[in-house]
Amino acid sequence: MFNKQLRQWIFIISLIIFIGLIFLNFNYFEKYISSFIESHLSSWGLLGFFIIIFLLEAIPQPFISALAILFTGSLLGFDFLTLFYITITGGIFANYVAYFLGLSLGNSTVGLFINQNNYEKSVIWFNKYGKKTISLLALTPLPYFPIIGGIFKMSLKEFTTYAIIPRILHFLIFGGLLTLFI
Repeated sequence: MFNKQLRQWIFIISLIIFIGLIFLNFNYFEKYISSFIESHLSSWGLLGFFIIIFLLEAIPQPFISALAILFTGSLLGFDFLTLFYITITGGIFANYVAYFLGLSLGNSTVGLFINQNNYEKSVIWFNKYGKKTISLLALTPLPYFPIIGGIFKMSLKEFTTYAIIPRILHFLIFGGLLTLFI
């Protein structure tokens, strides 16, 4: 009984810390992101926004979610709905490109984009829970799930079902939450 309550409290505290870290991470990068996006969007417009979203979703990096760019673009005066559609389109396109990279290059891509520890955890989760693992990863801000889907040789239909649809839900849920702050 006590052990179960302790685990629940640890989970709740961990969740609060995780959410706090997300906000701290965004505040830290907000000025850099804003100046970078503003300079690129002023010269490239919505195409620049698409390219930035594509790169953030296609190249695994642990720092900035595409939704942070959506939020910053909205703060710069761009139409939220237009940016939202571009975010979803760029994210989907980037995820398919990363999937095909993982599918064609296989395990050789692991060292390029994903550290070995994250890859090993993904393999354990995938072996234990199956394709639902990719769905869970797609709901997080982590952008390396499409490469893993390709490495695990998911079919295109499976990848679309288990990764792309949850990623669209990710954008809808968190994009909707962003509208509360804009």
